[in-house]
Amino acid sequence: MEKKLFEAYKDYFRVGAAVSGLFYDEEGFARRSKAMFEFFSKHRPEGMPEFKYHEPPKGPFIDSEILAKHFNIVVAENDTKMCNMMPAPGKYDFSSADKFIQMAKKNNQDIRWHTLVWHNQSPEWIFKDENGSKVSKEVLEQRLKDYIFTIGKRYSKDVCSVDVVNECISDKTFKLREGSERSMWFDILGPDYIDKAFLWAKEAFPNAELVINDYNLETIPGKRQGMYDLVKGLKERGIPVDTVGLQMHISQFYPTVELIDETIKMFGSLGVKVIVTEMDVSVYNDYKDGVEQFEEKKEYTPELLKMQAERYKALFDCFKENAKAGILKDVVLWGITDRFTWKNNFPVRGRTDAPLLFDTEGKEKPAFDALVE
Repeated sequence: MEKKLFEAYKDYFRVGAAVSGLFYDEEGFARRSKAMFEFFSKHRPEGMPEFKYHEPPKGPFIDSEILAKHFNIVVAENDTKMCNMMPAPGKYDFSSADKFIQMAKKNNQDIRWHTLVWHNQSPEWIFKDENGSKVSKEVLEQRLKDYIFTIGKRYSKDVCSVDVVNECISDKTFKLREGSERSMWFDILGPDYIDKAFLWAKEAFPNAELVINDYNLETIPGKRQGMYDLVKGLKERGIPVDTVGLQMHISQFYPTVELIDETIKMFGSLGVKVIVTEMDVSVYNDYKDGVEQFEEKKEYTPELLKMQAERYKALFDCFKENAKAGILKDVVLWGITDRFTWKNNFPVRGRTDAPLLFDTEGKEKPAFDALVE
């Protein structure tokens, strides 16, 4: 009998994947890939070296076949972000989002929306007035409200889960990310922007779970505590946050399963659900004794892939236990095949990675076998 990934976990949680560039045609993927490169080059973090553009690999998009077969919930990696949805004042571009929704419906898949409010990939114009100066708080509030309701009006009947606010916790202070860390939302609107975004999202998406999503919550205890304190305050104020999203960009070397389990239970204690939103498991160990030390490109040996398989199996067993406890709902992988993972050339230029369940040719890896046994 042919094995399907989502069917192996149907009694516990949905299993999903992010769709990158939308695999409708090679030309469209190449165009989107270059546009995203240009955006990130322009907004690369301070101290990070300049990027070099690499043409995407040629060939058939086997990813679309794998997506339809093995996953029952999907999310768009980039096509539903604000910079793509609203490229200019008063101008919306629904074309890619509509294709994404149509694809998911054809596959009978549930749909997540990523993301309404994020300090990255917001159009620059939204923070400026007609003179190019910083826009007023009142104007930006209205723009954000209009955006959330416009997206909700068009897509609320199609989506089951919405990342309302993405990556709002600072990596430095473990409090809300401020203007010094490129959050113009905080810089102009102050901390209330989170409350208001969730209140508007509740009206615009009345039947969807409302998610606050961030990375390294399962890795850095201080950041985890910062998010815990934020969500606790939101709940106490009656703000309709339903779910905490753990991105789960991790390695097969760290963090421990015990720390991940502790993180899930910690947020569950607040009365919210937990979902894994962007999971991949790098084969590199770039942290040694708590210090960032990037490994050189390595060979993906059978031994290394077996180790990755054991890691995936232990993590999914942890997820199953937390699903049975009524806490965890979904597990979404950030990509489909290693061919198109965002981890290729990041964080080390010229270094590929193999963090997903299918290799560069779309073949099932030992990690996939471990999960469907």
